[in-house]
Amino acid sequence: MKGPINILVLGKEGVGKTAIVVRFLTGRYLSEYASIEEVTYERNVTVDEKQVSIKITDVAGKNLDRKSSSKDWLHKIDGAVIVYSVTDRNSFDIAEVVMDWLKKEKKPNQAIPMVLLGNKCDLEHSRTVAKQSREELEWRGDGYLVTECSASANTENIKRVFHELIRKISEKKDLSSKGQRKLSHAPVGSPKLIRASLRRRFSVFTRERTSTM
Repeated sequence: MKGPINILVLGKEGVGKTAIVVRFLTGRYLSEYASIEEVTYERNVTVDEKQVSIKITDVAGKNLDRKSSSKDWLHKIDGAVIVYSVTDRNSFDIAEVVMDWLKKEKKPNQAIPMVLLGNKCDLEHSRTVAKQSREELEWRGDGYLVTECSASANTENIKRVFHELIRKISEKKDLSSKGQRKLSHAPVGSPKLIRASLRRRFSVFTRERTSTM
């Protein structure tokens, strides 16, 4: 049985991480949340008419430094959503640092899909970060996409973003499991058995050559 897909949500305090996660999981928007260091949500969601088990861990912004110094949890992560606010340029700079840190800590063959997600795009009059397209969710060469959303105004775009991330993670897991199956089907045997097999093949070849001389 496949385990759940593990998604980490990171970003500066106040950018709306929890609002985004709750909006995705419940469709509801709450403007205020109790300050919790870390909370994990476990749910089954339907993506492309298939039930997918997911685990979303929402890490408080104030714990980013502590998390970055502890690497033992990194191998459990399948994907990440790094949130910034389009009204807070510093939150965007922090999000880029977090994304670079995750890329550096993960080995190339263990790289995880990541979404750089700008929240509060409904507040155009307060924007301090360049606008990103919300129409096309296009993965960049090194495995991440950049887009925007509004936790307060819209559920569908947030849903699209998480579904696209889940698809990308599932695709990566499927490729990995296929590679493992191919390795398990490779011929195995002790050196002694392999040498005996080669001798049998060579002896047949020698007999055929002798009979035609």
